[in-house]
Amino acid sequence: MADVDEHGRRSDPEAGLPLIGLTRERRALMAAIRRRSSCLLLGPAGSGKTRLLESVVQPNSLPGWFVWVPGFETPRQLLVLLARELFRSGHGALRRLAGAGGDWDRFLNEHTSVYLRGLLWEALEAEPGTLILDGVQNAGHPTYRFLQRVYFMRGMSIIVSARRHSDLGVLGRLFWDPRETVHVSPLSEAEARRLFEAAAAFFHLQIVDLEDFRRRVLDSARGHPGEIIAMCRLAADPRFSSGGRAKFALIKIEALMRHLDGPGTFRH
Repeated sequence: MADVDEHGRRSDPEAGLPLIGLTRERRALMAAIRRRSSCLLLGPAGSGKTRLLESVVQPNSLPGWFVWVPGFETPRQLLVLLARELFRSGHGALRRLAGAGGDWDRFLNEHTSVYLRGLLWEALEAEPGTLILDGVQNAGHPTYRFLQRVYFMRGMSIIVSARRHSDLGVLGRLFWDPRETVHVSPLSEAEARRLFEAAAAFFHLQIVDLEDFRRRVLDSARGHPGEIIAMCRLAADPRFSSGGRAKFALIKIEALMRHLDGPGTFRH
């Protein structure tokens, strides 16, 4: 599992890159969280959903606590990841109800999913906040039943990201209202070019055909920021260049494969 910070977010080696564009989407997410409502963020692979969420949940930018749960594969994994991050972030109600001392991992391993589900419900009702589920895919009835109660808790906000509404599985029953859905739009041509220049500088690209590489990247990415960043990152890898020239065909294939390597097709 990737390194995460104190809120459960994956550590981002590209945090120095600016968030370019996506202003409308960011405002919509911030508004949903501030009014303590839930929101669904939809966009294809490489559209910038994770970077957008990271820009919204900066420390001290949100009311109350927030916890980030990246792609889980089973109902129990969701419960354990959520409880672990709440313990780690100092969620007072959960710590008080669990009475687990400080050995959180042992506590989680010793208790059943039924017990953890009830414990989390009680703790979240007592001390609500923001739960971010990034990259949900194919959720089943157990996950739906757990999150359904959380969804309707006063003061709770659930932010879910997925590629398509159909990827949510049964969880789509909660996020049926188009007013709760934010669609990520591609960057404009000018925004995409600005992001390329920022990424090229960030990764210190030293290729002689930079102008040609820029054109190919922007044509291929079609305004999707994640693809622009991924291709620039790969171009900085010596394995994807020869004689100072980027191997664009290999870069494009590798970037595509990495974007396709998302959450599995588990029924959870």
